[in-house]
Amino acid sequence: MNNYIALIDCNNFYASCERVFNPKLKNKPIVVLSNNDGCIIARSNEAKNLGIKMGEPLFKCKSIIKSNKVNIFSSNYTLYADMSNRVMNIIKDQFLNTEIYSIDEAFISFNGKSINDIEDKFVNLRRKIYKWTGIPVSIGISSTKTLAKVANKIAKKESGVFFISSHDSKEKILKELPIGSVWGIGRKLEQRFLAMGILNAYQLSKMDNKNIRKITNINILRTAMELNGVNCIDIDTSPISKKQITTSRAFSKNITELKYLEEAVSLYVSRAAEKLRFQKSKCYIITVALSTNRFDRQNIHKFLLNSHSFNSSTNSTSKLISAAKKILKNIYQSGLFYKKAYVFLSGLENSESKQYTFSDDIMMIKKDDNLMKTFDKINKSFGSDTIKYANTGISRDWFMKREKKSNRYTTNWNEILKINLKNN
Repeated sequence: MNNYIALIDCNNFYASCERVFNPKLKNKPIVVLSNNDGCIIARSNEAKNLGIKMGEPLFKCKSIIKSNKVNIFSSNYTLYADMSNRVMNIIKDQFLNTEIYSIDEAFISFNGKSINDIEDKFVNLRRKIYKWTGIPVSIGISSTKTLAKVANKIAKKESGVFFISSHDSKEKILKELPIGSVWGIGRKLEQRFLAMGILNAYQLSKMDNKNIRKITNINILRTAMELNGVNCIDIDTSPISKKQITTSRAFSKNITELKYLEEAVSLYVSRAAEKLRFQKSKCYIITVALSTNRFDRQNIHKFLLNSHSFNSSTNSTSKLISAAKKILKNIYQSGLFYKKAYVFLSGLENSESKQYTFSDDIMMIKKDDNLMKTFDKINKSFGSDTIKYANTGISRDWFMKREKKSNRYTTNWNEILKINLKNN
C-alpha cells in the first residue's frame, strides 16, 4: 500500500455556484465582481476565452462584456460559503485525512494499491460531488502536495482526474510546466529564476539544494524536493486559528454622518465576533479605523484609528459593539468624507482555556457565552442576519454596492428557489 495525495479543486467556483441555480447560464460567459462591483474576481472558461483578465476593473472590459453578452454577478459570499461547505462535507465523509485548503480546494491523504482502482474511485467521487451539489471539480493525484497541484492543472484541461505516477511521464510534465506556474513561486521569484535560466519545473527539481537555499527560502526548497517525490509538506487536518481577525469593507458611497458609521462599524464587529467564536477564541483588544478615499485628489487622505483593551477577554458581540462605538466617537472628525471602515480583533486566546481574573463576573461571562451560542445557532439554522443587533442598521444604505447579486438560495428562506408549474 502506497500513500498518495489528491487535490480536489472546484472549477471556476464562483461562476459554477451561479450556474447551479440558473441552468440558462450553461456554456455562457460569466464574470463575478469584487466588493462594490469594482473588479473581476472570477470568470467562467467562456469569459476567459474572450480575453477577460483576472482582477481587471469592470469599466476596462465593458465593451467586451457588452458585445459578447457576458453575464455579470456581484459577489455572493453567503451562497459561495454554503456551497463550499456542501462540497467539503462530501469529501470529508469519504476521507478522514482532509485538509480544507481554501474555499474551493481540499487536499486529502490516502493509501492505495492499483492506479486504476484509485482513478476509478476519484472518478466516482467527482460524479458524486457534481450530482449532489452541481459543482464540477478537477482532481489531481500524486505522491506529494506539489505534484498533486501539478496534476490538478492537467486534470482541468483533460478528463477531470489525472494521476502523475511514472518517472517518464512526470519528467515530461515538469518540463512543460513554466517556472511561474509552480505552486508557491510568485512574480518576483519567477523573474529571478528566469534570469538564472531556470525556465520550468523540471529544471527547478534538478537544482542543487544548497543553491536553492542561497537564493530563496526553505519553502521553495521543500517545493523542489516535492517535485522529486519527497513528501515535505504534510496534510494539515486542523485549521490554524488566526492571530488577528479583520473585517473591513468600502462603502457604496462616501459617508459623513456619525450614525451611519456607527451602523457600519457595528455590522463589521458582528461579523468579526462570529469569526472569533467560530475558531473558539476571545480577544483582549479591539481596534477601529476610518479611512477617506485615497484616490480623491481634491482632499487629503486621512486614516484614523484607536484601540480599546478589555480587562478580561471576550467574544460577546454586545461588548465589542459597545467598545467599538466609543472608539468611533473618539476618532470621528466631522466634515470628512469616509470611504471605508475597519475592525481589528487582536490579543486572541482560546476561549476553552480562558484565563480568569479575580474581578471577573463568572456568572455574567457564562450568560454571555450561552447567549452568543444561541445567537449563532439561530443564524446558522435560518440564515445570516435572521437575528441581529439593532445597532447594525435596518436599511443599510451605506452598504457596499452589489447591484447584480443573485439570491442566497441555500441559506435564506425568503430567497429560496421557486419553480412555477404550468398545466398544459
